[in-house]
Amino acid sequence: MAAPPKKVLVAAGQALHDIERAAQHRIAVGKPKLHWAALIAREKDMIKDIPENLARAMARSSVEVTKGHCTFAGPDSVRVGDRTLRAGHIVIAAGSKPRPLPIPGAKHTVTSDDMLREGRRPESIIFIGGGAISLEFGHVYARAGSSVTILEALPQLLPAMDADAVARLQTQSERIGLQISTGVRIERIEATGERFRVIFTHEGTEKTVEAGSSMARVVSPMSRASRSPLARSITTTAASLPTTICAQPPIHASMSEAMSFQPRLSYRLSRLMKVISSFAISLMDRSTARTTRALRPRSTRFPRLPLSA
Repeated sequence: MAAPPKKVLVAAGQALHDIERAAQHRIAVGKPKLHWAALIAREKDMIKDIPENLARAMARSSVEVTKGHCTFAGPDSVRVGDRTLRAGHIVIAAGSKPRPLPIPGAKHTVTSDDMLREGRRPESIIFIGGGAISLEFGHVYARAGSSVTILEALPQLLPAMDADAVARLQTQSERIGLQISTGVRIERIEATGERFRVIFTHEGTEKTVEAGSSMARVVSPMSRASRSPLARSITTTAASLPTTICAQPPIHASMSEAMSFQPRLSYRLSRLMKVISSFAISLMDRSTARTTRALRPRSTRFPRLPLSA
């Protein structure tokens, strides 16, 4: 899922959090109400110009974009329509698609991308997986009034992050209403009309959680790890392929734009972690924030020594 659409929703969640803390600054405000359809419309309006702006940016950088069906014509060349393009290095960036969950009943799930297209806010949501996307979406939906449950197979949320920081984030998440279970095994997903039931095992005991409303969703967040390449085969007219071809991990391209610009994966991941980290810190109260700052390593300052004669 692209970052800009999600950030619009995260910003709305942050605004609701700031309003909640207004009383600490002796500001009296009424209970806020988030108009979900209007928020989704704002998100669409804010991102509609991104492709055109990106095209202009590439043109300014003298990057040529050739659209069409692409096949290899030789060890150092590709054919797009009637054109043959040559390069010393060819990167295959064919895009990706959601990877099906190996769970009975996975057909009943929707992706986090699908959630961004819905003008109605689900009353009840179950997230399969406790990564950054589930937490960001979960906070927004919970503050907007939805019932949110997160089921994570690993012992903790956000396994790549510091355990103490994650524990504080989980405490704040549960404070605003998120129901979180870690170390679980999803057994199956069942549907009855528009209602859903997820059966999972936790510490050897089978349990059930229900998205029990007429407007409910079971969500499989679309992180990079939950996507698979779109390209299933590479069409070639050459006897062999060059050894210098680099298969770039799929991010957000389409097969018809195989020569288009691709954002750097490391940059996207680092930005994602910065967003969730800053959001977590903003959810803490003042005393917690002071404790967190005190635990951060301080930069080492070396004394200034006089230069020898």
